[in-house]
Amino acid sequence: MPSSLESLHFPATRVSEESAREKTGGGRPEFWEMVFWWTRKPLISARSIITAALLDEDTSISDFYRIIRLDSEKVPHRENPRIPQNLKEKFSKIKLLDPFAGFGSIPLEAIRLGIGEVVAVEFLPTAYIFLKAVLEIPKWAVDKGIHTKLIEDIKRWGEWILEKLREDPDIKELYDLDTVVYIGTWEVKCPFCNKYTPLIGNYWLARVKEESGKYERLVWMEPTVINDRIELKVIDLNKRLGLKVIPAKVTENTVEVRGTSYKVPEANIDARSSLAKCLHCNRIMPGKGDQWYVKQTLREWNDKFEKYLNGEISLEELKQSRARPKILVKVKIINRDLEFEPAIKEDDEKFWKALEKLKAMWGDPDIPIESLPPYGSRGMGGDLKTIIWGLDKWYKHFNPRQLLALIKLVKLIREASRGVEEEKVWEGWSREDAYKYAEAVTTYLAIALVKYVDHNTLCTCWHPVLLIIAHTLSMRGIAMMWNWTDENPLIRFTGSWIRTVENILEGLSYLVSAVSGSPSR
Repeated sequence: MPSSLESLHFPATRVSEESAREKTGGGRPEFWEMVFWWTRKPLISARSIITAALLDEDTSISDFYRIIRLDSEKVPHRENPRIPQNLKEKFSKIKLLDPFAGFGSIPLEAIRLGIGEVVAVEFLPTAYIFLKAVLEIPKWAVDKGIHTKLIEDIKRWGEWILEKLREDPDIKELYDLDTVVYIGTWEVKCPFCNKYTPLIGNYWLARVKEESGKYERLVWMEPTVINDRIELKVIDLNKRLGLKVIPAKVTENTVEVRGTSYKVPEANIDARSSLAKCLHCNRIMPGKGDQWYVKQTLREWNDKFEKYLNGEISLEELKQSRARPKILVKVKIINRDLEFEPAIKEDDEKFWKALEKLKAMWGDPDIPIESLPPYGSRGMGGDLKTIIWGLDKWYKHFNPRQLLALIKLVKLIREASRGVEEEKVWEGWSREDAYKYAEAVTTYLAIALVKYVDHNTLCTCWHPVLLIIAHTLSMRGIAMMWNWTDENPLIRFTGSWIRTVENILEGLSYLVSAVSGSPSR
């Protein structure tokens, strides 16, 4: 007999509508937020297709809705399927194979439906680990009755890592306690006037619009030439006008308020067009494509960066590179609101100090010195556009402070893993069981690290509308950015260490609830 899926009354439109609702705003499954993945398919789509494929074509639409929870006012994935007793035995005899499981939507819904045997396959190593975290470990923890303890231990050890990081003198010395995010870019020595000019892709810091059409925040940067330097002022229009909400008309570079017009500077770099303008002399930097002056100077920096770390040149020689990183603005939280301040000389000094600390650790096996694929610009999941700028090794995608914090976190996660195992052995667990439990805790801490790294590279940027960091993989690839961010790992903010751990806890809580009571294996 044909299945319900093959029948003409399969509710494709309704399933599509619910899939769209699931992909937006508060409809998203919490485990999606554990880490970024490109192909997170809606759970209701997977649930409806699997169920319809197993039901007879004469199944009533009301029964179908009831089983997959389209009868609920909630987003369907927030309810486990309601399987009638007469179907449980049938489902338990079914085997499901997903040979390209991705982030696990299809196998997860198969488990929730009580499919007898569910097999998920992925050839990507990262996807394999994510599938263990989404499918295997939650089911194992629920079956063992240790899921609550697992969540508690991930929280405890995640907080332990944060405290150890706070105590680390290297980290304490490099970050301001009240700064959430540093916004930076690259500055380049102009070939005409021989002065360093920052290349700024977007001067906006905050452009937050209410539903009413008025603006909650309007803040931007404004460059000023002072002798041989470019200094940035922060124009906070809310403060200047004394208004919490501004009735403004805003275009890309103009703000009009009650007859007064304010000019927001235009970007002085357009990398796609090989255009960059010096803020001192207003000359356009020469060359196009691969011979563009800016691209050549960035390659020079990355070459010298490697030579400095290998002990081939001095720090002073590195500082004299025609291109170098530059901190522009500090983002702070004051009275639960974001405030923006221009960076000062001490911020640049901390940057160079981090570089010296990094050199002292050079040769450490936790530094990601591996090269990008030699074919370069095309990679799995999107373009690796950075190799043409001289970022030919993975560690070059981080500034020294970001890289130092990353290495510290890797070591602390490894130390936490050993701590979990020894703690369980001390409690009377066998060494084998203690190791497996520690492996589970470490898997989630490692995934938290992946999300942290996604928010802490030179390929991030500041999002002035959402007031968050636009993470590295926002562009479906890894690309150069001209307003990159450097996040303080010690605070609670989108992408910070403790916030990524919280994302893990929320996601895992969802997953253990989803698989509880399922007889699947």
